[in-house]
Amino acid sequence: MEKASLKRLLRNIGVIRVSDNFRYQIMKIRNKKENNSFLKDNPSIKLPPDYLLYESHLLNYREYIKNGIADAQKLKNIFEKHIDLKGKKILDWGCGPARILRHFPDLLPEAQFYGTDYNEKSIAWNKRNIENVQFQKNLINPPTGFKENTFDAIYGLSIFTHLSEENHTKWIDELYRISNKNAVLIITTHGEAFKEKLIQKDQLKFEANQLVIQANTLEGHRTFAAYHPPILMRKMFKSKFEILEHILGEKEDWGISQDTWVIKKL
Repeated sequence: MEKASLKRLLRNIGVIRVSDNFRYQIMKIRNKKENNSFLKDNPSIKLPPDYLLYESHLLNYREYIKNGIADAQKLKNIFEKHIDLKGKKILDWGCGPARILRHFPDLLPEAQFYGTDYNEKSIAWNKRNIENVQFQKNLINPPTGFKENTFDAIYGLSIFTHLSEENHTKWIDELYRISNKNAVLIITTHGEAFKEKLIQKDQLKFEANQLVIQANTLEGHRTFAAYHPPILMRKMFKSKFEILEHILGEKEDWGISQDTWVIKKL
């Protein structure tokens, strides 16, 4: 059976999270030797519990650190094309177990960093283990606990990809509310390159510029998926944000990269 159709079947009968947990167990066994080697070589590095790491990235300790550093530097480079980050307030929206955020204070020691996530276990671990960052728990639905016009820069990587259609609109409104005027945001979505992963019915919906939601699971969890036609995202951002860059996702050696949207509060 085609992979997309199999996943749709598992979703329809309500066992997609059971299937995903089985995948987690397989990855844990598969990566055990390499992860133990990393722990032996890097005893001082603090790592989140395995499932938190798996839920937010790959269950590979070395990749969690290496990719976190690389992605932090990549985000910094994109931001600095549009805004001076020195002394600014920067938010990781949907920070998970701080894969990227833990590295930012070393890159920008004069900036102020914040992280928020709906997963209370991630936030609790971050508070105990990550320095120089203020963490706050949010709910899957907005608002956050932040005041209006708080942040100069916000990034949310693969967050809209796990939200309902209703929460797309609500969270765009909330990101607008907590952003300063002229704040720059970096958001990633499942764009055109992901269309091949959809069954034909959903491909047609995507081509009609409609949001494709794959639910029947917990919203916000990695098994809840949303796919984003670029024309639709432009409409969603239009009244509140100027689009500075739209970097198309594409096939990579490791898989498919998400679309990157760089937007500025109007």
